[in-house]
Amino acid sequence: MYRGGDLLETLHGSMPEWLLLLAALVTRFGDVWVVISITIAASWLLTWQRSTDGASQPQQGATNTSEIPSAVWMVGVVVGGLAVMTALKHSFALPRPALVAATPGALPPALESVYVSTVTLSGYGFPSGHALGATVAYGLLALTVRTGTRRARVAVAGVIVVAISLSRVVLAVHYPGDIVAGIAVGVAYLVAMVWLLERSRFDRVTSAFALALGFALVAIAISGAAGRSVTYAALAAGALAVWALGHRQFHSSPTPRVTYHAGSATVSIGLLAGLTVLDGSVAAVGPAAVIGALAVALAIILS
Repeated sequence: MYRGGDLLETLHGSMPEWLLLLAALVTRFGDVWVVISITIAASWLLTWQRSTDGASQPQQGATNTSEIPSAVWMVGVVVGGLAVMTALKHSFALPRPALVAATPGALPPALESVYVSTVTLSGYGFPSGHALGATVAYGLLALTVRTGTRRARVAVAGVIVVAISLSRVVLAVHYPGDIVAGIAVGVAYLVAMVWLLERSRFDRVTSAFALALGFALVAIAISGAAGRSVTYAALAAGALAVWALGHRQFHSSPTPRVTYHAGSATVSIGLLAGLTVLDGSVAAVGPAAVIGALAVALAIILS
């Protein structure tokens, strides 16, 4: 498979130090926990805005706040995209470039270890996780946020995605082909998820996190529980459990919907126990499950 190795070597023949420093900064905006954190914060803000609008202009027939749509489903879409990325990386099992970017002489000694860890990554390189994750996260924000025009939001998201993707080539942690594939897969995944969520018979939060959990379980099977696949599964399961339990509190009588949510919570908690056994400790499962639970719990409170 041609991934642009010759182009990468040509580019690094005369790479200025300032560009390496800039790339090291820009690339952080595509880190896994950065895109997840940004998406969580955006989902909380959007949920709060919708609840405020709903309180000032109540919808006809609305009887409680549980009917106000939550935007926390966005987190499920991003986590699912990261799980897909993990599954693809281990399916192709293609190495990263052997080339290592030089350490800039102007770099302060205190930041040297951070820079070295950024340019000496291990693991597989195809497709680029930063390119895929950034495409899904920032592309989703462009489609969901209502500030400005959609064209302007998409343009801004595109600039961010391209900048993050190019930073991976500048730092020599990915071939050009890796980032092209990452962006392409990210766009395809985002389009597919929007299409599926619009047609799901369940609410968007349940659907998004259920799909994310399914993708993460596939990633676990393909990777042998490597590459944060367990973390993504735990986050999705924790979110599903709290979302299901939170919905039960808004209904006083037993209904099929309540029964469904009770079953969903039971299955999610059972999966968390299974993931803990699989991983051998709570180090990866516990914190991720708590993050997913907190993201959904606060969204329920805000709505």
